Amino acid sequence: MVLTLLNENSRKAVLCLGVASVPSLAAGLSSGLTAYSVNVPGVGSPATLWLRLGDGRTLRVGVDMHDLGAWEEIGTLTFELANAEGVPELISLPSSWLDVREVQKLVYTSDDYEAECGFSMRTGSGDQLTIVPGADVYTLAIEAPFLSLPFTPENDLSAYLRKAF
Repeated sequence: MVLTLLNENSRKAVLCLGVASVPSLAAGLSSGLTAYSVNVPGVGSPATLWLRLGDGRTLRVGVDMHDLGAWEEIGTLTFELANAEGVPELISLPSSWLDVREVQKLVYTSDDYEAECGFSMRTGSGDQLTIVPGADVYTLAIEAPFLSLPFTPENDLSAYLRKAF
């Protein structure tokens, strides 16, 4: 957790996306997608999503939970480059997913904190992929035309601010 001074009298906790290099993540997502895989247990929502980026790398997306105080917590996404032996079989995506027009962070704010929770990307054909932490702890809520999973985000999607990477 990083503390950022907002003004002389107020400190707000800032929870960032779990990634070593945000510019590298933004560039990778902007290169588009060629394939994906998701683990869906018999019951519940997925905990991990793998995305094969247009630049050839494979990104593993997960969730980290942060305690904020008295029974309150919030999830943020984690990202790591996956090595070949740790990646399940991927499902190919149409070439339209290589034409990414916009990638945005989804940020949840309150009086006490700002959390970079997820991201959304939109293609030139209008398809959109949105990933945020799920309503159940350590799960993902994934909304995409290539997945037919229930979309149950931790917070109502309208509560997230959309910001550039």
